[in-house]
Order: sequence, then structure tokens, then C-alpha cells
Amino acid sequence: MKKVTAVLMSILLSFGLAACGSTQDDSKQEATDRTVESVETESSSQPEMEIPEENTEGNPDYEEGKTLVVYFSMPETSDPNNMTQEEDNSAVVIDGEVLGNTQYVAYVIQENTGADIFRIEPETPYPTEHDTLVDLAAQEQEDNARPAIKDSIEDLGQYDTVFVGYPNWWGDMPMILYSFFDAYDFSGKTIIPFNTHGGSGFSGTISTIAELEPDADVREDGFTVSRNNVQDAEPDILAWLADLGYINSSSGASVPEEKEAENTDGKSLVVYYSASGNTEEVAAYIAGAMNADLFELEPVEIYSSADLDWTDRDSRVSREHDNVEERAVPLVADTVENWESYDTVFIGYAGGIIGLN
Repeated sequence: MKKVTAVLMSILLSFGLAACGSTQDDSKQEATDRTVESVETESSSQPEMEIPEENTEGNPDYEEGKTLVVYFSMPETSDPNNMTQEEDNSAVVIDGEVLGNTQYVAYVIQENTGADIFRIEPETPYPTEHDTLVDLAAQEQEDNARPAIKDSIEDLGQYDTVFVGYPNWWGDMPMILYSFFDAYDFSGKTIIPFNTHGGSGFSGTISTIAELEPDADVREDGFTVSRNNVQDAEPDILAWLADLGYINSSSGASVPEEKEAENTDGKSLVVYYSASGNTEEVAAYIAGAMNADLFELEPVEIYSSADLDWTDRDSRVSREHDNVEERAVPLVADTVENWESYDTVFIGYAGGIIGLN
């Protein structure tokens, strides 16, 4: 069996091709980042964990570390039974309790660092109906809105390090994160971002945070996880925390040892689609580093800038996303010669559009 490595190339301009590379055999429908809390779940695979009490800043049991986990998460249901596809994409289930994807990552971080935790919630609750929430997120971004936050952090000054977690909404942070950064002064503090997504990764949001908080140390080595992998992400989260030096020794966390890189004498191939040229540059770099061949997925009808405007619901990428019958995009070449000669295939593509995680 070939080893297929999906390379997530996060750029703002994205497209609606139906076939996206993946390393796992998903039983659930793939979707772009238009989904809410877009991570697929398997409740039976979740480890047992203690659900922390939220908004516990100033916890007297943890003063020395001065670390805080702040997150925004928007699961579409609180009922673990009979979930719709969108609801299932939006959450994980831990010991019968529904957690949003970003919420789950925040809990793992909090549990293994001993940090305090604070949940960002809107003063006016967001709708949980999928399409309504997607439209609201788009409208807030168009209006450059600053939704009011329900609660506040009483004494941010006591914290030296703040983990900040959020989903990818329309290739950006949710606008309520802008409200959060407007409300507090992070001068002299370390900000460590983490997020969940449906294909877009951070989408440049780490740079955005650095622009919003120029006097803070914004770490570029944040943690990002796809909706398809969040249910198995705990070992990766722990390894990331260990690399950062934030594992609390009293947490009892067991950090997995790194596996040695698999050695293969077979040929490698880099398959990619690039609309703006960014993915092409990354594909060329990988091909050079791995001595791999290149194969470009080139549509017969080239995508124009208007075609790629994901904010226009009638654009080509939007139509291809919403209508299955429009996803069969004719290619200039759709067959890789000597396919059987390749053992490893890197698949590169642009990030998705929205992941309301």
C-alpha cells in the first residue's frame, strides 16, 4: 500500500476541489472549512479526562506557573445522541459530555500544564443551527464586528503565559477573538496560539495576533489540528507542550517518544494544485528536498480571481462546494504515468474556507 502524506498548505485564496488528500480512512464525509467545529469524532476512542472547572483564573492551587488557557469554542449541540453530520463534525464526546473541538484541546492543555482556564463566550449567545451560524460568522467578518464578551478576566496581570485557542472561521479568527485582544493588554506576556480547523490551519492568524499585540511575545510554533484528527490529538498535544517546556510534572502526563523516520528506497511524488502560486512553491521545495517527481493538478478551465472569491456565495468555488454535481473538475492531465513506481505521495492543496470549530 502506498504511503500518502497530505500536506496542508494554508493560504487565504482557496478552491473547491472535491478530492482532498488524507492519511486516514474516514467513514465520515469530508468537508471544507465551512463546517462548525469541523472535526470528526469517535467517542469510543477518547481517553478519560477530568473536565476542568472553567473561568478559574486566580486559582489559589496554582499560583507559581502563572499560566492561563483562554479559548473560544462553538459546538453545535450539547446532546451526544443522534447527532447530525454538522453536529458530529463540531464536537467530541468525553465520558458522555459533548465538548467543542477547540474546547477539547484547551482541556488537554489545561490538564497537563496545571494552568487556569477561561472560556470566551459571547454576551448574546450564538445560534447552534449550522447554516445560521455560518452566515453569522461571515457577516461579523464583513462588518469587522466586535461581539461583546460575557465574562472578563479579573487579573490578567498575574499571568506570564497565555495559551489562546480558537477555530478557523472564514480563514481568520472568529471576530470575538478580536474583541478579546482589544480588551486586554498583553505587553510583556507570552502568547501561545492553538487552533482547530477543517483544512486551513492557522491561515495567518498568528501574524494577526502579533500585529494586535506588538508588545507581547507571540510564539510562532503554535498547535493546530484538523477536525479529522482531533480525537487522536492528545499525544501530539503532549509532545508539543513538552517541546515548549510547559508540561506540569505533577500532571502525570506521559509524553510519547518520537518515532524514527521511516526509511524507504522507493520513489516519491508530489501532487499539488495551486491557484495563487503559494502551494506550487511549497510543492517545489518538497520535491527538491525529497528528490521527488512533481505532478500538477491543472484544471482545463483556469480559476479566475472572481472564481476563487469564497465570500461570494455564487462564485465558482462556492458553487463547487455546495453542489456535488459541480465538483468533477476536468483536468488537463488526470493520469500519473508509472503510478505504481511511487511508494510515497505528497498531496498539496490550498486551505479550506471556513472551520467554525
